[in-house]
Amino acid sequence: MTAANGLKRLAIAVAGVAAAAFATLVGLSFLIPATSVRDAVKKEIRDVTGLDPTLRGDISVSLFPHASVSFRDVQFADTGSGQPGLIADEMTARLRYFPLLAGRIEIADITLNRPTINITFAANGQTNWSGLTASLARALQPNLNRAGSFSEIGIHDGTIIVRNAEKSTPEQIDNVDFEVAWPSISKSFAATGRFVWHDEPVQTSLTLTDFLAALSGQLSGVKMRLTSDPLTVAFDGTASNEPTLKMAGTLDVEAPSLRDALRWTGNHKVPFGGFKRFALRADSDISNGTISLTNVNVELDGNRAEGVLTLATDGRRIVQGTLAADSLDLTPYMAPV
Repeated sequence: MTAANGLKRLAIAVAGVAAAAFATLVGLSFLIPATSVRDAVKKEIRDVTGLDPTLRGDISVSLFPHASVSFRDVQFADTGSGQPGLIADEMTARLRYFPLLAGRIEIADITLNRPTINITFAANGQTNWSGLTASLARALQPNLNRAGSFSEIGIHDGTIIVRNAEKSTPEQIDNVDFEVAWPSISKSFAATGRFVWHDEPVQTSLTLTDFLAALSGQLSGVKMRLTSDPLTVAFDGTASNEPTLKMAGTLDVEAPSLRDALRWTGNHKVPFGGFKRFALRADSDISNGTISLTNVNVELDGNRAEGVLTLATDGRRIVQGTLAADSLDLTPYMAPV
């Protein structure tokens, strides 16, 4: 009987605490002005990322199932060029409960709904994201006075539009869904998700061992994988972007049909027959629009060879190199002839 009474008193106490917390949150939702919430969220985003969002739409606050604040019509722009790098229909900041009980606004994570990410490359290689990237790099510098920060960013149902000064037609990537692990404590950066390109869904993952170094153009470890039905590409190595993009590491490429993969990536038509099963593994060195492959192991239509290859991607696309094979079966290519 005593134990039952004790459990009953404990349940009443827990219910009382929960009711008090609920009443406090409800009261705060009325007491904290919307402008104060907006200013607090903007300040934390600016402190953590160095980016200053423009919040142009309505604000709504929700307490359940999570305490959150949502903003309509959000824009991130390079202050130098004024060109928007990202425009989102809605940005939702999920808030931490315990600081909220104390009357403080602290962000747990951020979700961007239906964003459009614009990337424009100028003739000199600069982009409309150059200023935003520099601001982010400055914000990630070690700072003992920095307050707590959020560590996750979600992108749901987004669109990426890439424009190049040398190309008249922009490239568009649709249905972008990504979860980004923000390096609030560690130096690393990780992103996983999916997108649709040329009507094919692509699963992707990216890991940077030193996010600050990568943003600053310095050397960082990189692991990347793109998986789709036509083509799978994996890279494990290092990369830097100072003064130009340089990458070095192990490159793996696989395709059930090289013919279909080339058609998907660039509308290339391969003559004759064959060009089905393809696999390549090599040590790669990418710099100034040239891809140098050494220790190449390549398989195509059952033929296996080893050697070196060089691919030039700036201007005319040229492939040259030396491959050695013990035997060569040309039947798949000559059969249609």
